[in-house]
Amino acid sequence: MKSIVCFLMILICPGFIFAQKKFKVSFIVPDSTIIKNLSFSYYDYKERSDISITPVYEKNKATISHSYNTLYAHIRAELPSGNSWPAMTIFVTEKPATVTFPEHMNAADPFCSYTLTNAKDPKEEFRVANAHTQEARKHYQQVYDSVAANWTPADSLGYKRFREALLAIDYKKLEYISDHPNDYSSFITFERYTSSLLPPDLLLERFNTVFPANFRDSEEGAGVKRYLQDRAILEGKKKAISFTTKDIDNNKIVLEEVYSKKHVLLVFWGTWCGPCIEEIPTLREIRQQCPEEHLEIISLASRSPLEKVREFIKEKQMNWKHVVNDEDIRLLYQIHGYPEVILIDTKGNIIYKYSDYPDLHLQSLKKMLASLESNQ
Repeated sequence: MKSIVCFLMILICPGFIFAQKKFKVSFIVPDSTIIKNLSFSYYDYKERSDISITPVYEKNKATISHSYNTLYAHIRAELPSGNSWPAMTIFVTEKPATVTFPEHMNAADPFCSYTLTNAKDPKEEFRVANAHTQEARKHYQQVYDSVAANWTPADSLGYKRFREALLAIDYKKLEYISDHPNDYSSFITFERYTSSLLPPDLLLERFNTVFPANFRDSEEGAGVKRYLQDRAILEGKKKAISFTTKDIDNNKIVLEEVYSKKHVLLVFWGTWCGPCIEEIPTLREIRQQCPEEHLEIISLASRSPLEKVREFIKEKQMNWKHVVNDEDIRLLYQIHGYPEVILIDTKGNIIYKYSDYPDLHLQSLKKMLASLESNQ
C-alpha cells in the first residue's frame, strides 16, 4: 500500500523526489555605504536564467536566502565601478555561507580578494576553461570583423563562416568539459553555454557518458537532459511540441488541435523589444495574405505587462490570437532571442524558423506562405 501511495505522489508531484533546498549567504564589506550598491542573483535551471534577489541589510552585511533547484546554488554578486560591472560567482550548499571582504577594497576590482566560508570559488576553473577557447574566440572575432560590416542576407557563404566560427568555440568548450567532467564548473558551462548550439544528439551522448552519476541524476541533471531531448525533437526531427494554454481573452488553445486543421505561425515577442515592434506591420501583411481558416497566428508576449499588450493589439491592429507571459512555452521552445517566428504545418512539422537564417522583413516566410496559399 505504501509503495502505491509513493508512486501516486511521484505521478502527481514529480518534484517530490527532489527535496527543496535553501541557501543562505552573507556578504560582509568594510564600508556600509558600499553594501547597498551590491546586486545579487541566483541561477534557476527551470528558467535557464539568473534570478535577482533582494538582500536583508544589517550595518555592513547583506544576507540573501532562497530555495534553489541546482546541485549547488550558483550565487552571483555585482558591484558597479564606473562604466564596468565587476562580478563574482560562488557555489554554495545549504550550509550558511559567508563572503568577507578585506578592510580596503580595490575600487577598480572589488572582487579581487575575499575570504569564503562554506562556499566554493570556481574563478580559477573558469579562467582555465576560458583560456582553452582563447584561439577559437580570436578566430571568431576575425571572421566577424571581416563579414559583419558588409554582410547581407544574400551572403549565405559569409553567414556559414560566421556560424562555423561560433560553433568552433562551443566545440572547444565541449573538449575542455570532457577533460574535466568532475568539475561542477564544467557541468555549469555545459548546461548554460554549450547546450544550445551544438547538435543535441552529440550533447546527449556526452551528457550520458562524461559526467558522474551525482551530476546526471540530480534534479538539475534531469532538467538538462529534458532540455536536450526537447532540442532533439525541435531541431533534429523538426517537430512541434504541443502545449495547452489560454489566450488573452481566456480562450483555451491546444497547439496540436490547431495545427491539425491549419498552419500555425508562432510569434515570440515582447513589448520591450524594438525589432519585434518593427515586425508587426509585416505580420499584418501576412494576416491579410493568409486568411484565418488557412493560417492561425499566435503571438506569445514574454515579460510584458498585460495592459501594455492590449494597447499594442488595439493601436497596431494585431488581429490574431495572443498569449501573454506563459513563460513555460518560451522555455519549451527554447527561445534565446527575439523576435522568433516558427511556422508549423498540418502534420506538426516545423517548416520555417526565423533564427535558422536571417530573413530580412520575413521575405522568405512570406514567399513560403504565398506558395502554401496558392496550393489551398
